[in-house]
Amino acid sequence: MSGWILLFAVIGAGCSGDTASSGIAGGEYQFFTVAADDSCLDGALEAIFMPEGPATAHPFEFPVFLPAADATPSTYDVSFREPFVGMTVTVDSSGENLVISNSVIDAVRLDTDRYGDCDVTISIDADITPAGANTAMGEAILSLSNARGSENRCPAFDADPCQVTLTLHAELL
Repeated sequence: MSGWILLFAVIGAGCSGDTASSGIAGGEYQFFTVAADDSCLDGALEAIFMPEGPATAHPFEFPVFLPAADATPSTYDVSFREPFVGMTVTVDSSGENLVISNSVIDAVRLDTDRYGDCDVTISIDADITPAGANTAMGEAILSLSNARGSENRCPAFDADPCQVTLTLHAELL
């Protein structure tokens, strides 16, 4: 995967300045991956989400829109980083949290140099919690399945589906 998923997991396009009673302000957020746990390839995918190593938070390429809780459910497209763009998500609320369930990208090309034309299907579930007036934290679970490619270079995942869990931090822009 030459780009990023997650959130992989989370959400994307529009803008509001409303503050929900739950404490999450609606608006554009800069998301960061602060930890990655790869159960797919024995840790090999962690470098995609934290390319500078596990001690350095890695920003998403694109800002991500979060609706205020009173504006949910809300469905729209989100982009995280290449090749994880144009994913349709539905954001709902559960108490103070924003929740994304079973958002799917049908075909994400894994690292072409390493895995040739291997595509996987990725399903994302995320839970975002207010952490302060203009910050949030959360977890995104990316389930990778259906590895396929004509060059027979797809990796053998530890399970199908397998999971990559991302710990996230977000700041209102």
